[in-house]
Amino acid sequence: MTSSSVEKTVEPPEEGSHTRMTKVTFYGLPAWVGAIHGPTICDWWNADPAQLNWDRSLLYTVDLAKTPSAANAGYIAASQIEVDDHTRNGGRTTIGPMWPGGTTIGACWVSDSYLARAGGTAPGAPATAGSHKHEHTTIHYFDGEHGNRRFHGFQASVVKAHGPLSLVEIWNPGTSAASAKPAGSWWLDLAADADPSTPPPAPGTTGPLYLDAAKVNHMAMFSPKFPPYVGTFGFAPPPSRSPDRRSPGPKRP
Repeated sequence: MTSSSVEKTVEPPEEGSHTRMTKVTFYGLPAWVGAIHGPTICDWWNADPAQLNWDRSLLYTVDLAKTPSAANAGYIAASQIEVDDHTRNGGRTTIGPMWPGGTTIGACWVSDSYLARAGGTAPGAPATAGSHKHEHTTIHYFDGEHGNRRFHGFQASVVKAHGPLSLVEIWNPGTSAASAKPAGSWWLDLAADADPSTPPPAPGTTGPLYLDAAKVNHMAMFSPKFPPYVGTFGFAPPPSRSPDRRSPGPKRP
C-alpha cells in the first residue's frame, strides 16, 4: 500500500508568506456494485463483471460516506476521503449513495489517495474511446483562498485573448478525441475561472483546462457517461462554499 497522496500546493507568496492549500483529485470510473456491506460500504468492479467472468478478486471496497462533504463537516480528514460526493450532494458519483435503495451501476469518482491505497496508478480514469484522461478528473480544494472550490477537467482550445478575457472553445468530456467540433465557445476570465495550480493552454493552443464548477454549471456542459450506456448527465450544482455541518458522514472515531 502507498501512503495518502493528498496534495499541498503553494500559492504565490504575499508579504513574504506562503499559503498552503490542501487539494484532492478525483478520477471518474465506471462502477458495478458486486456486494453491499452496510448503508454506505460496498464492493465494486470498474469494468462490466460479465466481461470479467464475475471474478470477485477484482472487486474494490469503498465507503461512499467518506466524501468531501464529510471532510468539510469535520467527520473525517481530507486524507481519509475515498470518493466524491453523490450528484445529489454536488459531487459526481452516481452509485449509492445509501442502501437499501441505492444505485448499483453508474460512476464512482475515487480520490487519488484511495487509488494509491488500492494499488491503482493515477490518473486512475482511463481515457475512453474519443476522450482524454483529464476529461475524467475533478480537483477539489479544502482550505486557503480556494477552500471548497472544485474544478472540472476539459479539453479546450484558447482561440485568442482580449485583455483579461480569453475566447475558449471547449469540448464536452468524452468527445474531444473523436470530434473536431467543440461543444461551444465562451469568453472566460481564466485567472478567475481556471484552477490556480494547473496552467491553462496558451492562446492558439489546445490542451487540458480545469474550470470552476460554478462556471461550468452555467455553461450547459455534459458530464462523462459511466458506463457509456447509462446516458448523459449534466454537471451537478457545486456544493456551498459554507458546507452544511448537518451533512451525513461517518462518525468520529
